Amino acid sequence: MCCTATLTPQPCHLVVLSAEMQNLPVELQLEIASFLDVETILSLRKTCTSLSQFTHDRSLWLSLVSRMPHILPRPLAESETATLSSLRLEHLIKTAIHVEQAWLLPRKDTFLVKNRCDSDDIENSIPRVRHLAFVSDHYLLSLGSEGNINLWKINDVFAPFAAEAFVTYASSTWYPCAYHLNAAGSVLAIALTHVELVAARVLTISLDAGRSGPPFLVTEGEFSIFPPQVIRAIDADLKIALLSNTALSFEVVNWGTKAQATVALRANDAGDLWNGITAMRICGPYILVFRMHTVEAYPLPSHITLGVGERSGILPQLTFRFPHTMTYRRVSLTKNTCVEDEESEVYGLSALANDLFHGIFHFYVKLTVRPLPSLSVSPLGVRPMAVASPQSVAAPLPEDLPPPPAPSVLPGIVQDTRAFISAWALGDYGKRGIWVARSRTSKNRTVVAFTNLRDVGNTLGEARAWSNESLQANDNLERPRLINGQVVHDIPLRDDITVCAVSETTGRMALGSWAGSITIL
Repeated sequence: MCCTATLTPQPCHLVVLSAEMQNLPVELQLEIASFLDVETILSLRKTCTSLSQFTHDRSLWLSLVSRMPHILPRPLAESETATLSSLRLEHLIKTAIHVEQAWLLPRKDTFLVKNRCDSDDIENSIPRVRHLAFVSDHYLLSLGSEGNINLWKINDVFAPFAAEAFVTYASSTWYPCAYHLNAAGSVLAIALTHVELVAARVLTISLDAGRSGPPFLVTEGEFSIFPPQVIRAIDADLKIALLSNTALSFEVVNWGTKAQATVALRANDAGDLWNGITAMRICGPYILVFRMHTVEAYPLPSHITLGVGERSGILPQLTFRFPHTMTYRRVSLTKNTCVEDEESEVYGLSALANDLFHGIFHFYVKLTVRPLPSLSVSPLGVRPMAVASPQSVAAPLPEDLPPPPAPSVLPGIVQDTRAFISAWALGDYGKRGIWVARSRTSKNRTVVAFTNLRDVGNTLGEARAWSNESLQANDNLERPRLINGQVVHDIPLRDDITVCAVSETTGRMALGSWAGSITIL
């Protein structure tokens, strides 16, 4: 019978194991090594020359990558692994194991990347850091409210932390408001708006490692805007900017061709007048719009770009409405995934959102383009934060039934009842995330980390729990699982954290305060 468990020989057995393996064909050595953990393989490397050469074999590390997908930030396609050397594959596995083991551990060592602003008018000003993100896992990007753009290059996860200033930009008339990394990971685009809200500009930064000379900002394009338009998202590959206008419509602008379009938002009832846009994202031929009470998908206007293929027929608008008690004013999104073949085309991404009265919600959004367009949302987890536990369905319970029990809390897991959440973020791939909380009885803020080791691709069957057509028909479905958050760091109360970011590949966390300081954990 085939055994898939990982074997960990004791140190005293390594000499015997190495002697036995030397006498076996390479194929059998690889078969045996596939049952060993990485630590044992690295120990065998030190026993003799022949096994040292064997443990550098590329096929060995390829087998480990295929056997340990649960610790990798995302699944690796064959086209990606085909280009990676043995040393690169080994480093990938070792880094993933290190991050997995350290993610929920307390973090005592911190690195201050940027000092806080000591202005006397801090309390009455807007946040000094508006956006914070890890870019390609090698850079930390900060977009400031006073026209500041900072990009730091960060070193390898196993080296002492260091942040080298890569790009620094400041303007008194142009304020950064959105960013996007192109699909190749070589160009970072940043959108800026004029201080008088009459124009927008897109700058690009080349991240090509082989490029000679220092990086610099290049003006990619400009276009007009009109108050109260706000740039919500940009796409560096399609050269498209998405602008929220009012609760009635949004704008789509191609800064290369200057083509523009106004798209009317759905308004099914009077409450949608207060259903503001919180985030936007392009998913193939659709624009995905996150609003406070709904998730909606609108066909991308055909004359805006030729970057998406021609579609037969007219794509419908799609709407999913959250239970009526939920209001999400801000949402953290992962990267898009796309599964496409001759018969189907499906996009997906994870989202982390906070409802002030109910808690933190982690959910998966699935947008199907072919064979039949549809939009669904699957709850992955929930963390109650306030007076009531959240409900996953909108149907009221019959009066003769007792209220559902509160979610159980495991020993050692932080309890966040009646906590205020100031910032939250998911990693690019949705397996790990953090939030920053302050409870009524604490004198500190806490950074809470969590993991979601389940493959979100396997949760699509749970979409019926929040179906956009049958919310009232799901009385017997299980509630979303409890998000088990672990406190990993304490922060002084005066450091009001307003933004945060997560790098799932390196395991680093970044915190940005209202006063402008940026700290790496």
